[in-house]
Amino acid sequence: MSPVGTDVQMRELVAQAGRKLQAMAPQIVEDMTELLAERVAGLAQDAQLIEILHASIDGNVWTLGHVLTNDIGVDSMQPNTGAVEYAIRLAQRDIPLGSLTHAYYLGQAMCVRRGIDAVDQLELEDKELQMNLVRLVTEVTHDYFDWILQYVTKVHVAEQSRWWTARAVTNAAAVMKVLRGEAISVAGFESRTKYQLEQQHIAFIAWLELETNDTEDQQRVDQLLRRMASLVRSTRPPLITASDPSTAWAWATIPSGELDAATLARIDTLAASEDARNIRVAVGSPGHGIAGFRQSHEQAAKARLVALGTQRYREERLVAFSDPDVGILSLIMHDSRGAATWTRNVLGPVAASGEGNAAMRETLATYYATGGNISRTAEELGLHRNTVRQRVGRFELERGSRPQNSLEISLALRLCELLGE
Repeated sequence: MSPVGTDVQMRELVAQAGRKLQAMAPQIVEDMTELLAERVAGLAQDAQLIEILHASIDGNVWTLGHVLTNDIGVDSMQPNTGAVEYAIRLAQRDIPLGSLTHAYYLGQAMCVRRGIDAVDQLELEDKELQMNLVRLVTEVTHDYFDWILQYVTKVHVAEQSRWWTARAVTNAAAVMKVLRGEAISVAGFESRTKYQLEQQHIAFIAWLELETNDTEDQQRVDQLLRRMASLVRSTRPPLITASDPSTAWAWATIPSGELDAATLARIDTLAASEDARNIRVAVGSPGHGIAGFRQSHEQAAKARLVALGTQRYREERLVAFSDPDVGILSLIMHDSRGAATWTRNVLGPVAASGEGNAAMRETLATYYATGGNISRTAEELGLHRNTVRQRVGRFELERGSRPQNSLEISLALRLCELLGE
């Protein structure tokens, strides 16, 4: 048989395998839909999305059979509507690109297996010919899935970018009305944002340390906030809006009126993980109803100000308003320069930088915390009592005739630690 005859024969056999695959298509579609609904994150319990998934699989299997039957190259194909719509809907539901890719790899594997089954049904006696046909059918299947995956990936990324912007505009208008204290319909707010106001809320503010317009970074912020909502046991998806290209505000439902230490620790662990690189988060305290929605956000905003403006929290990935130091610092952050000036006036030279002054401040802080007990101070710091006595005496001498107000000095020492030298 000539090479041309061999090519003709192979094309005919591929077409026969394609027709066998088309005959199996209804069962393939059902099996693949069931498999992907179970295996791909984000699909479970979403009947509408599974229906669109079914249409996408049906379109892809039919197109693959058509390619095999009619010897069509990928360069001359158009993507089926179901596949494009599926990619768009995943993006709109904030289901990551990885889930879309996973679905296509699972689908490709199943189509390869069924393609081999189609070749087996031809019952070829020439096993070498059969093996060559399997290779060719598999190659065409891989080429098709590679092409369609590249196409729907671009669709998903473009829709994510568009959806982020559109949702930010839609949610932001309703959210700002609540934050400004304007009259708003609770039912209207829920209809517009899919989020209830009459419930227990906790607010988050997440921002990228290095500003960017990169869609992938914005989606990482979005996904991180959703994972944090899950950690506080939110029963519904959080409300997320972008205040600028690198900052997102979020509110999540929280079952109880408190953010317990164990939950906060889990959130802190997530914030410190590699998944949260380049992202910092501030979190408010829980609150109920419209007032709680507004108050928790205001607290998160204050915690963010502390995170950005103080030495104590400058390296922290998560800053919570419930931290007592954050509450204190938030009171003075609107006049941090004045607070620094007051601290230097109270402490004098001790507020300056240097190891000696740092040791002096540590001694004084312990001294005033123990009620002026030199022996306890010396014991806690591992110092000689004379060392403690000398340091306290030098500090009091430098203050001169000013009253020794222990509360004032203790607060100044604490602010010096938190604000930095």
